[in-house]
Amino acid sequence: MNAAQIQAQAIVNARPSTALVASGGANNGNKTPTPAQTQNQIQLQAQALVHAHTQAQFAANIYKGDTTAPAPAPAAPAPAPPAARPPPPTVPTSTGPPGPLLPSITPAQLTQQNTLTQKQTTKQAELSRQHSTQLSALRAK
Repeated sequence: MNAAQIQAQAIVNARPSTALVASGGANNGNKTPTPAQTQNQIQLQAQALVHAHTQAQFAANIYKGDTTAPAPAPAAPAPAPPAARPPPPTVPTSTGPPGPLLPSITPAQLTQQNTLTQKQTTKQAELSRQHSTQLSALRAK
């Protein structure tokens, strides 16, 4: 039994037993699942766990393939190293035109963003002062 199956079994066994029974009838009562239904749910849960884990690896760009597959035949010579990284995109400033990162931002949107940034900075400073005051009051007690 692999790690995904063990985890899946724990998940399935932690559920209420009635969660596995879905007869669709109006009066399900307290039916318990058959061992075959439980095994089916464990198998489905294990597949879902493996799928989610693989998708997370793809998203993080760290997927290395199936580690349980037999080793492939010797590979051809290593490919050439990747090209140099492109420079990072430029970010528009409030004094210049928008750069390539945000080519569709309007002056009104930029003004709104600057206003919101100023409000956030002011609120953060106010909360920091309140926190310091409250902390001093608590230490004085």
